[in-house]
Amino acid sequence: MGLDRRAVLQRLAALGLVATPLAGVLAACGNDDGGMPMMGQGSGSAMPGWMMGDGMMDAAMMADMVVIHDLLTNNDKIRRVVQDIGGGILSQTTSSDARLAGLIRTHVEAMRTRIENNRPIRHGDQLFAEIFEHHAAITIKAVELPDGVEVTETSADPQVQLLIRQHARRAVSEFIASGMQRAMQPTPLPEGYHS
Repeated sequence: MGLDRRAVLQRLAALGLVATPLAGVLAACGNDDGGMPMMGQGSGSAMPGWMMGDGMMDAAMMADMVVIHDLLTNNDKIRRVVQDIGGGILSQTTSSDARLAGLIRTHVEAMRTRIENNRPIRHGDQLFAEIFEHHAAITIKAVELPDGVEVTETSADPQVQLLIRQHARRAVSEFIASGMQRAMQPTPLPEGYHS
């Protein structure tokens, strides 16, 4: 089943990963296909204010969103294991579907690059905002597996370690467990965290 471009963009906007200008364009497109309502339509809104960012959607962001959307809509074909290690976490995210395994590797590399270059995503999610605020204190090492990727994410800062562990378990693992429905919700800051 194929998705039309507007439907894909609407779902990506609903993830809170799309900037406000694009959301405005999407809202102007209307919602005559039975898809998710957009901000500014009718009395309700599918996009809470916290989801909206204030940056522009560039080609790299659009490419990242397409991969994320695909992973979220195929979450039932993805496996993930996370364990705490000194300074952070070790995770393995895999799929027996070779195409999804490739997308997992692509996504991890894109997010590692975003952290290293301080190019935020999910601007309105407080956990992601804090992670990018402390991006320089995070080290990410990824090793490709035949069916996905193994990631070691660490920090020398105990407060950043809390963020890393919260992101691994309460964000990514929950996104994989529940797909799009969970991705539309914000992620709380970890207990004991102070900026």
